[in-house]
Amino acid sequence: MGWARPVSVRTSLVPRAALRPCAALTCPLVWAALIWVALGATACGGASPLQERDAGPSAVPVGPLVLSVWLPAGFDDQVHLGADDQQQLIELGINQMQWLQRATDDAGSAEAQAMAFASAAGMALPVYYEPPGFSPYDKLHNWAARNQADDHFDTDVTQRAQALVSRWRGQTGFGGYLIGHEDYRAAAYDALGRTVRILRDVDSLRPAVVVGRLDSYPKRERFLEALFVEGGAANVFQHEHYVFRGNAPTTWGPELGRRIDALVDGYDGVARDLRDRFGRWHAIVQVQGEDRDGGVFYRKPSAAEIRLQAGLALSRGASGIVYFLYSSGEEVIRHEDGSVRQRRMYHGLVDQERLPSARYGAVRELNAMLLASSETLAPLFFRGGYEATQTPADEPVHSSTPDVDLAFFGDRSTSTHVLVVNRNTSVTVAIELTLREGTSWVDAVDGELLAFESDAVTLTVEAGGFRLLARRP
Repeated sequence: MGWARPVSVRTSLVPRAALRPCAALTCPLVWAALIWVALGATACGGASPLQERDAGPSAVPVGPLVLSVWLPAGFDDQVHLGADDQQQLIELGINQMQWLQRATDDAGSAEAQAMAFASAAGMALPVYYEPPGFSPYDKLHNWAARNQADDHFDTDVTQRAQALVSRWRGQTGFGGYLIGHEDYRAAAYDALGRTVRILRDVDSLRPAVVVGRLDSYPKRERFLEALFVEGGAANVFQHEHYVFRGNAPTTWGPELGRRIDALVDGYDGVARDLRDRFGRWHAIVQVQGEDRDGGVFYRKPSAAEIRLQAGLALSRGASGIVYFLYSSGEEVIRHEDGSVRQRRMYHGLVDQERLPSARYGAVRELNAMLLASSETLAPLFFRGGYEATQTPADEPVHSSTPDVDLAFFGDRSTSTHVLVVNRNTSVTVAIELTLREGTSWVDAVDGELLAFESDAVTLTVEAGGFRLLARRP
Protein backbone atom coordinates (compact mmCIF):
# COMPACT_ATOMS: atom_id res chain seq x y z
CA MET A 1 0.00 0.00 0.00
CA GLY A 2 1.22 3.52 -0.72
CA TRP A 3 1.22 6.21 1.91
CA ALA A 4 0.54 9.89 1.44
CA ARG A 5 3.30 12.45 1.16
CA PRO A 6 2.74 16.19 1.40
CA VAL A 7 2.75 17.82 -2.03
CA SER A 8 5.71 20.12 -2.46
CA VAL A 9 5.02 23.21 -4.58
CA ARG A 10 8.01 24.17 -6.71
CA THR A 11 7.79 27.72 -7.95
CA SER A 12 10.31 26.91 -10.66
CA LEU A 13 7.49 25.10 -12.44
CA VAL A 14 5.43 28.31 -12.66
CA PRO A 15 6.08 30.02 -16.02
CA ARG A 16 8.08 33.19 -15.48
CA ALA A 17 5.60 35.26 -17.46
CA ALA A 18 2.97 34.50 -14.84
CA LEU A 19 5.12 36.18 -12.19
CA ARG A 20 5.56 39.51 -13.98
CA PRO A 21 3.51 42.48 -12.70
CA CYS A 22 0.67 43.57 -15.01
CA ALA A 23 -2.08 46.14 -14.66
CA ALA A 24 -4.64 43.51 -15.61
CA LEU A 25 -3.71 41.51 -12.52
CA THR A 26 -5.08 44.00 -10.07
CA CYS A 27 -8.42 42.17 -10.14
CA PRO A 28 -8.57 39.77 -7.18
CA LEU A 29 -10.42 37.19 -9.26
CA VAL A 30 -7.62 37.18 -11.84
CA TRP A 31 -5.02 36.81 -9.08
CA ALA A 32 -6.97 33.95 -7.51
CA ALA A 33 -7.32 32.19 -10.85
CA LEU A 34 -3.60 32.49 -11.59
CA ILE A 35 -2.66 31.17 -8.17
CA TRP A 36 -5.02 28.23 -8.60
CA VAL A 37 -3.61 27.44 -12.04
CA ALA A 38 -0.01 27.72 -10.84
CA LEU A 39 -0.53 25.49 -7.83
CA GLY A 40 -2.65 23.02 -9.71
CA ALA A 41 -0.17 22.74 -12.55
CA THR A 42 2.66 22.18 -10.10
CA ALA A 43 0.90 19.59 -7.97
CA CYS A 44 -0.23 17.67 -11.03
CA GLY A 45 3.10 17.90 -12.81
CA GLY A 46 2.43 20.95 -14.95
CA ALA A 47 4.37 21.80 -18.07
CA SER A 48 7.22 24.28 -18.01
CA PRO A 49 10.03 25.10 -20.44
CA LEU A 50 12.83 22.57 -20.06
CA GLN A 51 15.36 25.29 -19.32
CA GLU A 52 13.34 26.31 -16.26
CA ARG A 53 13.32 22.87 -14.63
CA ASP A 54 15.58 21.99 -11.73
CA ALA A 55 17.53 19.28 -13.52
CA GLY A 56 18.13 18.29 -17.11
CA PRO A 57 19.06 18.27 -19.77
CA SER A 58 22.51 17.35 -18.53
CA ALA A 59 25.52 19.05 -20.10
CA VAL A 60 27.12 15.70 -21.01
CA PRO A 61 25.58 12.31 -21.88
CA VAL A 62 25.25 9.66 -19.19
CA GLY A 63 28.17 7.70 -20.60
CA PRO A 64 28.93 4.01 -19.92
CA LEU A 65 27.83 3.19 -16.37
CA VAL A 66 30.70 2.88 -13.89
CA LEU A 67 30.26 0.03 -11.40
CA SER A 68 32.89 0.22 -8.68
CA VAL A 69 33.76 -1.16 -5.24
CA TRP A 70 35.49 0.55 -2.35
CA LEU A 71 38.43 -1.18 -0.60
CA PRO A 72 38.66 -4.30 -2.79
CA ALA A 73 41.89 -5.65 -1.27
CA GLY A 74 41.11 -5.63 2.45
CA PHE A 75 41.63 -3.36 5.44
CA ASP A 76 44.87 -4.46 6.99
CA ASP A 77 48.54 -4.71 6.04
CA GLN A 78 47.88 -7.86 4.03
CA VAL A 79 46.99 -7.33 0.36
CA HIS A 80 44.08 -9.63 -0.50
CA LEU A 81 44.37 -9.90 -4.28
CA GLY A 82 45.14 -13.57 -4.80
CA ALA A 83 43.60 -15.69 -7.53
CA ASP A 84 40.41 -16.38 -5.58
CA ASP A 85 39.99 -12.68 -4.69
CA GLN A 86 40.46 -11.68 -8.31
CA GLN A 87 37.94 -14.24 -9.53
CA GLN A 88 35.32 -13.02 -7.05
CA LEU A 89 35.82 -9.43 -8.15
CA ILE A 90 35.45 -10.42 -11.80
CA GLU A 91 32.29 -12.44 -11.11
CA LEU A 92 30.77 -9.49 -9.23
CA GLY A 93 30.45 -7.71 -12.57
CA ILE A 94 32.26 -4.47 -11.70
CA ASN A 95 34.32 -2.42 -14.14
CA GLN A 96 36.20 -0.25 -11.63
CA MET A 97 37.87 -0.46 -8.20
CA GLN A 98 38.96 2.34 -5.88
CA TRP A 99 40.58 3.19 -2.54
CA LEU A 100 43.21 0.74 -1.35
CA GLN A 101 44.97 0.43 1.96
CA ARG A 102 48.58 1.62 2.13
CA ALA A 103 50.14 -1.82 2.26
CA THR A 104 53.03 -3.60 0.57
CA ASP A 105 54.08 -7.26 0.35
CA ASP A 106 56.47 -9.29 -1.79
CA ALA A 107 54.29 -8.61 -4.86
CA GLY A 108 54.46 -4.83 -4.41
CA SER A 109 52.12 -2.15 -3.12
CA ALA A 110 48.38 -2.74 -2.94
CA GLU A 111 47.88 -0.03 -5.56
CA ALA A 112 50.40 -1.58 -7.96
CA GLN A 113 48.89 -5.04 -7.58
CA ALA A 114 45.38 -3.67 -8.07
CA MET A 115 46.50 -1.75 -11.16
CA ALA A 116 48.02 -4.88 -12.73
CA PHE A 117 44.83 -6.83 -12.01
CA ALA A 118 42.57 -4.04 -13.29
CA SER A 119 44.54 -3.82 -16.52
CA ALA A 120 44.40 -7.57 -17.08
CA ALA A 121 40.67 -7.76 -16.25
CA GLY A 122 39.54 -4.77 -18.31
CA MET A 123 38.71 -2.64 -15.26
CA ALA A 124 39.65 0.90 -14.30
CA LEU A 125 41.51 2.07 -11.19
CA PRO A 126 41.73 5.76 -10.31
CA VAL A 127 45.08 6.29 -8.57
CA TYR A 128 45.42 7.76 -5.11
CA TYR A 129 48.95 7.42 -3.76
CA GLU A 130 52.00 9.47 -4.64
CA PRO A 131 54.38 8.29 -7.40
CA PRO A 132 57.79 6.79 -6.50
CA GLY A 133 60.30 9.36 -5.34
CA PHE A 134 57.79 11.52 -3.47
CA SER A 135 56.92 11.54 0.20
CA PRO A 136 53.61 10.23 1.63
CA TYR A 137 52.57 13.89 1.91
CA ASP A 138 52.93 14.43 -1.82
CA LYS A 139 49.65 12.77 -2.85
CA LEU A 140 47.62 14.93 -5.22
CA HIS A 141 44.85 14.65 -2.63
CA ASN A 142 47.01 16.45 -0.09
CA TRP A 143 47.79 19.23 -2.53
CA ALA A 144 44.21 19.58 -3.71
CA ALA A 145 43.14 20.05 -0.07
CA ARG A 146 45.74 22.66 0.93
CA ASN A 147 44.59 25.86 2.58
CA GLN A 148 47.29 27.89 0.86
CA ALA A 149 48.66 27.67 -2.67
CA ASP A 150 52.07 29.34 -2.67
CA ASP A 151 54.16 30.60 -5.60
CA HIS A 152 55.56 27.11 -6.22
CA PHE A 153 52.20 25.34 -6.06
CA ASP A 154 51.58 24.96 -9.80
CA THR A 155 55.12 23.73 -10.45
CA ASP A 156 54.98 21.23 -7.59
CA VAL A 157 51.59 19.79 -8.60
CA THR A 158 52.65 19.60 -12.25
CA GLN A 159 55.67 17.52 -11.24
CA ARG A 160 53.50 15.12 -9.25
CA ALA A 161 50.95 14.79 -12.04
CA GLN A 162 53.65 14.17 -14.64
CA ALA A 163 55.28 11.58 -12.38
CA LEU A 164 51.96 9.75 -11.99
CA VAL A 165 51.42 9.72 -15.75
CA SER A 166 54.94 8.38 -16.22
CA ARG A 167 54.36 5.75 -13.55
CA TRP A 168 51.04 4.39 -14.82
CA ARG A 169 50.56 5.29 -18.48
CA GLY A 170 51.60 1.83 -19.64
CA GLN A 171 48.70 0.30 -17.73
CA THR A 172 45.33 0.16 -19.47
CA GLY A 173 43.61 0.18 -16.07
CA PHE A 174 44.88 3.68 -15.25
CA GLY A 175 41.49 5.34 -14.82
CA GLY A 176 41.94 8.79 -13.31
CA TYR A 177 42.94 10.59 -10.13
CA LEU A 178 41.33 10.47 -6.67
CA ILE A 179 42.07 13.96 -5.38
CA GLY A 180 39.47 14.66 -2.71
CA HIS A 181 37.72 12.94 0.16
CA GLU A 182 35.34 14.84 2.44
CA ASP A 183 37.41 18.03 2.31
CA TYR A 184 34.69 20.33 3.62
CA ARG A 185 36.73 23.54 3.81
CA ALA A 186 36.15 26.47 1.52
CA ALA A 187 39.75 27.52 2.12
CA ALA A 188 40.85 24.51 0.03
CA TYR A 189 38.85 25.37 -3.08
CA ASP A 190 41.58 27.47 -4.67
CA ALA A 191 44.08 24.62 -4.36
CA LEU A 192 41.48 22.14 -5.62
CA GLY A 193 40.72 24.26 -8.67
CA ARG A 194 44.37 24.74 -9.53
CA THR A 195 45.04 21.00 -9.13
CA VAL A 196 42.11 20.17 -11.41
CA ARG A 197 43.32 22.54 -14.12
CA ILE A 198 46.85 21.22 -13.95
CA LEU A 199 45.59 17.65 -14.30
CA ARG A 200 43.53 18.68 -17.32
CA ASP A 201 46.61 20.21 -18.94
CA VAL A 202 48.94 17.30 -18.08
CA ASP A 203 46.48 14.47 -18.78
CA SER A 204 43.25 15.41 -20.53
CA LEU A 205 42.29 11.75 -21.05
CA ARG A 206 41.44 10.89 -17.45
CA PRO A 207 39.05 12.44 -14.93
CA ALA A 208 39.68 13.83 -11.49
CA VAL A 209 37.43 12.28 -8.84
CA VAL A 210 36.24 13.82 -5.57
CA VAL A 211 34.24 12.04 -2.86
CA GLY A 212 31.90 13.63 -0.33
CA ARG A 213 28.36 14.63 0.61
CA LEU A 214 27.54 17.52 -1.69
CA ASP A 215 25.33 19.41 0.73
CA SER A 216 28.17 19.38 3.31
CA TYR A 217 30.39 21.67 1.22
CA PRO A 218 30.26 25.31 2.34
CA LYS A 219 29.95 27.89 -0.45
CA ARG A 220 29.02 25.01 -2.72
CA GLU A 221 29.07 27.07 -5.90
CA ARG A 222 32.77 27.75 -5.43
CA PHE A 223 33.45 24.05 -4.88
CA LEU A 224 31.58 23.11 -8.06
CA GLU A 225 33.41 25.75 -10.07
CA ALA A 226 36.74 24.39 -8.81
CA LEU A 227 35.98 20.76 -9.69
CA PHE A 228 34.10 21.01 -12.96
CA VAL A 229 36.06 22.67 -15.76
CA GLU A 230 35.62 22.51 -19.51
CA GLY A 231 37.93 20.41 -21.65
CA GLY A 232 39.33 16.90 -21.44
CA ALA A 233 37.56 14.08 -19.62
CA ALA A 234 34.52 15.09 -17.58
CA ASN A 235 35.43 15.13 -13.89
CA VAL A 236 33.40 13.13 -11.38
CA PHE A 237 31.81 13.86 -8.03
CA GLN A 238 30.96 10.77 -5.97
CA HIS A 239 28.10 11.54 -3.60
CA GLU A 240 27.84 9.51 -0.39
CA HIS A 241 24.65 9.28 1.66
CA TYR A 242 23.64 6.30 3.81
CA VAL A 243 20.14 6.06 5.27
CA PHE A 244 19.84 2.53 6.64
CA ARG A 245 20.83 3.21 10.24
CA GLY A 246 20.62 0.53 12.88
CA ASN A 247 17.11 1.62 13.86
CA ALA A 248 15.75 1.85 10.30
CA PRO A 249 12.65 -0.30 9.65
CA THR A 250 13.14 -3.34 7.46
CA THR A 251 9.70 -3.20 5.81
CA TRP A 252 8.22 -0.47 3.62
CA GLY A 253 6.12 2.17 5.33
CA PRO A 254 6.11 5.83 6.37
CA GLU A 255 9.31 5.75 8.46
CA LEU A 256 11.43 3.96 5.87
CA GLY A 257 9.78 6.13 3.20
CA ARG A 258 10.97 9.28 4.97
CA ARG A 259 14.52 7.98 4.94
CA ILE A 260 14.26 7.32 1.22
CA ASP A 261 12.80 10.82 0.74
CA ALA A 262 15.93 12.21 2.41
CA LEU A 263 18.15 10.13 0.12
CA VAL A 264 16.29 11.38 -2.96
CA ASP A 265 16.47 14.99 -1.74
CA GLY A 266 20.26 14.64 -1.76
CA TYR A 267 20.26 13.07 -5.21
CA ASP A 268 17.98 15.84 -6.47
CA GLY A 269 20.44 18.40 -5.15
CA VAL A 270 23.34 16.81 -7.03
CA ALA A 271 21.29 16.70 -10.24
CA ARG A 272 20.39 20.39 -9.88
CA ASP A 273 23.96 21.46 -9.17
CA LEU A 274 25.45 19.48 -12.06
CA ARG A 275 22.76 20.37 -14.58
CA ASP A 276 24.78 22.86 -16.66
CA ARG A 277 28.27 21.67 -15.70
CA PHE A 278 30.78 19.67 -17.67
CA GLY A 279 30.87 16.75 -15.27
CA ARG A 280 29.24 13.57 -14.03
CA TRP A 281 28.30 12.10 -10.68
CA HIS A 282 28.32 8.66 -9.10
CA ALA A 283 26.25 7.47 -6.15
CA ILE A 284 28.13 5.76 -3.34
CA VAL A 285 25.61 3.11 -2.35
CA GLN A 286 25.37 1.61 1.12
CA VAL A 287 25.84 -2.15 1.04
CA GLN A 288 27.66 -2.47 4.36
CA GLY A 289 26.67 -3.06 7.92
CA GLU A 290 28.68 -1.11 10.47
CA ASP A 291 29.09 -1.56 14.21
CA ARG A 292 30.52 1.22 16.37
CA ASP A 293 31.87 0.24 19.78
CA GLY A 294 29.80 -2.94 19.61
CA GLY A 295 26.46 -1.33 18.66
CA VAL A 296 24.81 -1.46 15.24
CA PHE A 297 25.22 1.96 13.63
CA TYR A 298 24.27 0.96 10.07
CA ARG A 299 22.31 -2.21 9.43
CA LYS A 300 22.93 -4.38 6.39
CA PRO A 301 20.54 -3.35 3.60
CA SER A 302 18.39 -5.92 1.82
CA ALA A 303 18.73 -6.78 -1.85
CA ALA A 304 15.66 -4.62 -2.60
CA GLU A 305 17.15 -1.68 -0.68
CA ILE A 306 20.41 -1.97 -2.60
CA ARG A 307 18.49 -2.06 -5.90
CA LEU A 308 16.45 0.95 -4.87
CA GLN A 309 19.49 3.09 -4.08
CA ALA A 310 20.91 2.34 -7.52
CA GLY A 311 17.62 2.91 -9.34
CA LEU A 312 16.96 6.22 -7.60
CA ALA A 313 20.52 7.36 -8.36
CA LEU A 314 20.02 6.62 -12.06
CA SER A 315 16.68 8.41 -11.89
CA ARG A 316 18.57 11.57 -10.91
CA GLY A 317 21.18 11.30 -13.63
CA ALA A 318 23.98 9.30 -11.98
CA SER A 319 26.57 7.86 -14.33
CA GLY A 320 27.93 5.29 -11.89
CA ILE A 321 27.32 3.23 -8.77
CA VAL A 322 30.05 2.77 -6.15
CA TYR A 323 29.43 0.03 -3.58
CA PHE A 324 30.60 0.88 -0.08
CA LEU A 325 32.16 -1.39 0.75
CA TYR A 326 33.68 -4.63 -0.52
CA SER A 327 35.97 -5.87 2.27
CA SER A 328 35.20 -6.43 5.94
CA GLY A 329 37.38 -5.39 8.84
CA GLU A 330 37.96 -3.10 11.77
CA GLU A 331 38.86 0.58 11.68
CA VAL A 332 40.25 2.07 14.88
CA ILE A 333 39.72 5.81 15.38
CA ARG A 334 42.32 7.31 17.69
CA HIS A 335 42.85 10.50 19.66
CA GLU A 336 45.90 12.65 18.94
CA ASP A 337 47.79 10.89 21.75
CA GLY A 338 47.18 7.50 20.11
CA SER A 339 44.53 6.26 22.52
CA VAL A 340 41.45 4.57 21.06
CA ARG A 341 38.46 6.85 20.55
CA GLN A 342 36.19 4.47 18.64
CA ARG A 343 36.21 1.03 17.04
CA ARG A 344 34.25 0.50 13.84
CA MET A 345 33.60 -2.94 12.42
CA TYR A 346 32.56 -2.97 8.78
CA HIS A 347 30.64 -5.86 7.23
CA GLY A 348 31.23 -5.68 3.49
CA LEU A 349 30.25 -7.74 0.48
CA VAL A 350 32.81 -10.38 1.51
CA ASP A 351 33.44 -11.32 5.13
CA GLN A 352 36.75 -11.30 6.97
CA GLU A 353 37.49 -14.75 5.57
CA ARG A 354 36.94 -13.26 2.07
CA LEU A 355 33.80 -15.38 1.55
CA PRO A 356 30.86 -13.82 -0.35
CA SER A 357 27.87 -12.61 1.66
CA ALA A 358 24.24 -12.67 0.55
CA ARG A 359 24.68 -9.02 -0.39
CA TYR A 360 27.49 -10.01 -2.76
CA GLY A 361 24.95 -12.10 -4.68
CA ALA A 362 22.45 -9.23 -4.69
CA VAL A 363 25.03 -6.83 -6.12
CA ARG A 364 26.12 -9.36 -8.74
CA GLU A 365 22.52 -9.63 -9.97
CA LEU A 366 22.09 -5.85 -9.86
CA ASN A 367 25.28 -5.30 -11.85
CA ALA A 368 24.03 -7.62 -14.57
CA MET A 369 20.89 -5.46 -14.86
CA LEU A 370 22.90 -2.25 -14.88
CA LEU A 371 25.35 -3.47 -17.50
CA ALA A 372 22.43 -4.54 -19.68
CA SER A 373 21.12 -0.95 -19.54
CA SER A 374 24.48 0.77 -19.91
CA GLU A 375 24.79 0.63 -23.69
CA THR A 376 21.33 2.16 -24.08
CA LEU A 377 21.87 4.93 -21.53
CA ALA A 378 25.42 5.85 -22.54
CA PRO A 379 24.63 8.25 -25.45
CA LEU A 380 21.53 9.75 -23.81
CA PHE A 381 21.18 13.00 -21.89
CA PHE A 382 19.45 13.02 -18.52
CA ARG A 383 16.35 15.21 -18.85
CA GLY A 384 14.89 15.08 -15.33
CA GLY A 385 13.68 12.70 -12.62
CA TYR A 386 10.58 13.08 -10.46
CA GLU A 387 8.21 11.45 -8.06
CA ALA A 388 5.65 10.21 -10.58
CA THR A 389 2.90 12.57 -9.41
CA GLN A 390 5.21 15.55 -10.03
CA THR A 391 6.07 14.66 -13.63
CA PRO A 392 5.75 17.66 -15.99
CA ALA A 393 2.69 17.41 -18.25
CA ASP A 394 4.70 17.53 -21.47
CA GLU A 395 6.63 14.34 -20.74
CA PRO A 396 5.35 11.25 -22.58
CA VAL A 397 4.78 8.98 -19.55
CA HIS A 398 2.91 9.60 -16.27
CA SER A 399 1.67 7.56 -13.34
CA SER A 400 -0.48 8.06 -10.26
CA THR A 401 0.65 4.80 -8.65
CA PRO A 402 2.07 5.57 -5.18
CA ASP A 403 5.79 5.27 -4.40
CA VAL A 404 6.92 5.46 -8.03
CA ASP A 405 9.59 7.64 -9.65
CA LEU A 406 9.94 8.43 -13.34
CA ALA A 407 13.11 9.67 -15.01
CA PHE A 408 13.49 10.80 -18.61
CA PHE A 409 16.40 10.48 -21.01
CA GLY A 410 16.87 11.40 -24.65
CA ASP A 411 18.53 14.00 -26.82
CA ARG A 412 18.52 17.74 -26.26
CA SER A 413 14.97 18.18 -27.49
CA THR A 414 12.96 15.01 -26.83
CA SER A 415 12.50 12.35 -24.18
CA THR A 416 12.91 8.95 -25.82
CA HIS A 417 13.44 6.74 -22.74
CA VAL A 418 11.89 6.53 -19.29
CA LEU A 419 13.20 4.80 -16.16
CA VAL A 420 10.43 3.52 -13.88
CA VAL A 421 11.42 2.97 -10.23
CA ASN A 422 9.40 1.15 -7.56
CA ARG A 423 10.25 2.66 -4.17
CA ASN A 424 8.41 -0.06 -2.27
CA THR A 425 11.11 -2.38 -0.93
CA SER A 426 8.67 -5.00 0.35
CA VAL A 427 6.51 -6.04 -2.62
CA THR A 428 6.41 -6.25 -6.40
CA VAL A 429 4.08 -3.56 -7.74
CA ALA A 430 1.91 -3.37 -10.86
CA ILE A 431 2.50 0.22 -11.96
CA GLU A 432 -0.14 1.88 -14.10
CA LEU A 433 1.47 4.11 -16.70
CA THR A 434 -0.37 6.68 -18.78
CA LEU A 435 1.27 7.08 -22.17
CA ARG A 436 1.14 9.83 -24.74
CA GLU A 437 -1.69 8.75 -26.98
CA GLY A 438 -0.73 6.59 -29.91
CA THR A 439 2.84 5.90 -28.77
CA SER A 440 4.54 2.51 -28.62
CA TRP A 441 7.03 1.42 -25.94
CA VAL A 442 9.43 -1.48 -25.51
CA ASP A 443 11.58 -2.78 -22.69
CA ALA A 444 14.94 -1.19 -23.51
CA VAL A 445 16.90 -4.20 -22.20
CA ASP A 446 15.17 -7.23 -23.73
CA GLY A 447 13.18 -5.53 -26.51
CA GLU A 448 9.78 -6.84 -25.34
CA LEU A 449 6.92 -4.83 -26.82
CA LEU A 450 4.98 -3.37 -23.90
CA ALA A 451 2.54 -1.02 -25.61
CA PHE A 452 1.63 -0.56 -29.27
CA GLU A 453 0.01 2.72 -30.25
CA SER A 454 -1.67 2.81 -26.88
CA ASP A 455 -2.35 5.34 -24.14
CA ALA A 456 -1.78 3.08 -21.12
CA VAL A 457 0.16 0.05 -19.91
CA THR A 458 0.61 -1.85 -16.66
CA LEU A 459 4.26 -2.50 -15.81
CA THR A 460 5.32 -5.02 -13.17
CA VAL A 461 8.40 -3.92 -11.19
CA GLU A 462 9.98 -5.99 -8.42
CA ALA A 463 10.45 -4.65 -4.90
CA GLY A 464 12.92 -1.76 -5.01
CA GLY A 465 13.44 -2.43 -8.68
CA PHE A 466 13.49 -0.40 -11.88
CA ARG A 467 12.86 -0.88 -15.57
CA LEU A 468 14.06 1.13 -18.55
CA LEU A 469 11.57 1.72 -21.38
CA ALA A 470 12.29 3.01 -24.87
CA ARG A 471 9.83 4.71 -27.21
CA ARG A 472 9.54 3.08 -30.60
CA PRO A 473 9.87 5.55 -33.47
